[in-house]
Amino acid sequence: MERADSPFEIKQLDDTGVIEGILAGFGDTDHGGDRLAPGCLSKSLAARTVPLPMLLHHDLHRPIGAWKEWSERGDGLHVKGSLTLSTRDAQEAHALAQAGALTGLSIGWKPVRASHDSKGVRNITEAELFEGSLVSVPMHDRARVTSIKSITRAQDIRELLQAAGIPRDRANEAAGAAWKSINDQSDEASADAELAQILMASTNRLIASGGQ
Repeated sequence: MERADSPFEIKQLDDTGVIEGILAGFGDTDHGGDRLAPGCLSKSLAARTVPLPMLLHHDLHRPIGAWKEWSERGDGLHVKGSLTLSTRDAQEAHALAQAGALTGLSIGWKPVRASHDSKGVRNITEAELFEGSLVSVPMHDRARVTSIKSITRAQDIRELLQAAGIPRDRANEAAGAAWKSINDQSDEASADAELAQILMASTNRLIASGGQ
């Protein structure tokens, strides 16, 4: 079984364990030199009659829930599922994801049809999907946050920034600005969008400056 842990993300995670995100990205070359073509998982998904297992770090001995809804779109495989919070591993994954330490999604898969281009990239046109995992993925310019339901104070934002490698004093500064801005918003959706924009802008700026 192979893994594809492109820099795609958890889009939403709430306190009940419901989770949504992009499990696999299409069209981009991952760190292993593979590129998943749009629709490459269609046959495997159509044959699936039960939910897709949700694992922690691709560990077959650490199931944490199940993916129950999925749809292939132009940018990737969008999924929705739930963590089984009555289990210890799921509780751990939930806490780490809310703290910003688990930010990525990744698939376990096997190529069925593939070809290599002139640059050595393996283009996958059909693959068999086995599981979808929560993983730790370093933040970079394509990572993004679209909704964070667990943020209730400025400290939560600071912890997310620190998890991305931002020094505490600079994270405090950015978190204070973000918290003030989202509390000025009367609309929850607008606040989520504003938070996402501020977090990414602050993180990218601080990373670019080396935290100085």
